[in-house]
Amino acid sequence: MSSCSTCLFFKNAQIMGSCRRYPQMLNKHENDWCGEHVLAPMALVQMPVYDIMTDTVTEAPKRKYTRKKDAAAVA
Repeated sequence: MSSCSTCLFFKNAQIMGSCRRYPQMLNKHENDWCGEHVLAPMALVQMPVYDIMTDTVTEAPKRKYTRKKDAAAVA
């Protein structure tokens, strides 16, 4: 949901917060939405994988990254 409470540029206070998107700070409520919403970054946590058939816990498999082929070299 896009609202000031989840925006990267919003600093929350008790009732009203301040929007720091531009040099001039504006007082806004956390439920307001100005249209300039930038989602604050979330921290991702890697969870272990539980296999119910073998009753074991393993770390999640790491993704193998491969280099994309150059489009000009193929043509």
